[in-house]
Amino acid sequence: MSPRQMLWILALLLLLLAGWQFLRALWLGRASAPQSGPASAAMADEAGGEGDDGDGFDYAPQPRPAVSAPLAPEPAAPAADVFRAELEVSHLRRELEAQQALIALQRTEIEALRAEAAGLRQQLEEAMLAQPSTSPEYSEALRFAEQGYTAEEIAARCGITVAEAGLVLSLARTGGTRP
Repeated sequence: MSPRQMLWILALLLLLLAGWQFLRALWLGRASAPQSGPASAAMADEAGGEGDDGDGFDYAPQPRPAVSAPLAPEPAAPAADVFRAELEVSHLRRELEAQQALIALQRTEIEALRAEAAGLRQQLEEAMLAQPSTSPEYSEALRFAEQGYTAEEIAARCGITVAEAGLVLSLARTGGTRP
């Protein structure tokens, strides 16, 4: 059997199932249509034959009002339910107060952290301003140059080349290290 034939058979089965469901709906609609008693007579009078063309099929059935007993007042809630509700409300209030206290504590901690961060930021800015304008590698060489050492002596003591020591000496003579 080819897949095409299987699809045709499946479509036919689905069509038969849909037809069966349609016939069942018609049959159930007719079985529930005849009502006995004064309620059905009142319904027929209210509808006035609307939606019924006389062939037994109701194209637009009118909604049928539900028959209900006269409304009785609801019984008062038992005392246990009221007590349980009040207990739950008081428990929720305590939880709310605890959460509010926790929020207040967190707010104070946040403010303290902000103040500490501002202080650290200010210290960092002050430290940046206080740093020397020369490289730390050459600060010792610069001190030796200010004390009057020669380029060869500075190079030997600081471990730099003679050319670098000469540059440090020229900086010290011109006063280029001071802002």
